[in-house]
Amino acid sequence: MKQLLSLLIYLFISPSLHADFYQCVNETGGIAYRDSPCNEDENLNKVIDAEAMNKKTSIFEPEIDGSTPLGKNLIKNPSFEQKLSDWQIPLGALWTSDGGIYGTGSLVINAKKPPEDKYIHETIVEQCVTLDHGEKFELSAQFRTDRAPQKAYANRANVIWYESLDCSSGGQWGAYIEPKQYTTGWQKLRRKNLTPALDAKAAKITIVQNGRFSKGAYAYWDNIFFAPTQLFDQSAKSSQDSASEIEHSAIGKDYISNGGFDDNIKSWRPGWPTEWSGTQGDVSPGSAEVTANSLSHSIGRTAFSQCINLDDNKSYELGASFKRKQTSTQTGSGRLRVSWYQKQNCSGRVKTGKSADPEDSSGWQKLRITDLTAPQLAKSASITVIQSIAGKGRFTAYWDDIYFRSAQ
Repeated sequence: MKQLLSLLIYLFISPSLHADFYQCVNETGGIAYRDSPCNEDENLNKVIDAEAMNKKTSIFEPEIDGSTPLGKNLIKNPSFEQKLSDWQIPLGALWTSDGGIYGTGSLVINAKKPPEDKYIHETIVEQCVTLDHGEKFELSAQFRTDRAPQKAYANRANVIWYESLDCSSGGQWGAYIEPKQYTTGWQKLRRKNLTPALDAKAAKITIVQNGRFSKGAYAYWDNIFFAPTQLFDQSAKSSQDSASEIEHSAIGKDYISNGGFDDNIKSWRPGWPTEWSGTQGDVSPGSAEVTANSLSHSIGRTAFSQCINLDDNKSYELGASFKRKQTSTQTGSGRLRVSWYQKQNCSGRVKTGKSADPEDSSGWQKLRITDLTAPQLAKSASITVIQSIAGKGRFTAYWDDIYFRSAQ
């Protein structure tokens, strides 16, 4: 990198002598920048105008300013100039001195083909960073490979949020970036507006290659970038959060609207096709009838959900009744889950909470989740019913008597 910077400085202060420089590629795919034509054993990739580069010193320059905490890259050794220091490295991941985008250092992963079994085999390089006061983040990287993978997701960079500063506990999935499957040469991968999980204090950045779907390819990664694009305003408080408007709940208060489905399915937001059943019900007739359909493979998604604004109570209990329809053409299951939100009306940061699944049996089953404690900053919660189908066909189930009560 120092050699490249010296070359760029020389080009910029002497534009009359050196108007262009050359991006050259050798037989192994290594890229070098020269102030004279490429060597005999290299191919010319492009000619770059030095004056244009003086205006934009990086071909893949981040879109945000990195000179302040807003936009500062949190990744240590992001361009692998110090080999693989600050990264956790497994077998199958190596450092190359000239595989990077400027012919400098880079990470290269070559996962070996695993045995034909039911397990997922991945080679994972990772680094844990603290979030400080970041509210929104951007993840980007440069990537190239020497052959097209079997699946696009064979190579990915992921973000996983953690509640502990050392990324050891409270993990929750965040987001990923992945390259286009059949694109050759360097690709810029970027994802913006990443919102951390509620209570997250750190993020683990993982660079992953799937051994089964990468087809033995060498994957090169360079310039890993993870930075805040928006900072958390600790002084900003909406009128909804003011102490004068906080309600005080009684023990046993049920926050759910229309949890018994006595006459309709109002107050719930559907996902799967959902209808009201006037003949099926646990204690009394009336329930939500949810039908999951698939043309080929297993699918799981939200059946219906409801958002609840919380008060000063922190302890809750969640429950529901579930029944499988025996005339379904495919098997399936369900899940009752709570998710906590930073702001009212289920907005802002979110943290996935506890869940309960029904057993594979007939008749009405009661699902119950006790000892639910809302995070300190949570202002609302989403009560979500999830339904899955195991394969091609139709799976129908009934849901009834959903409640979300204050426990103490």
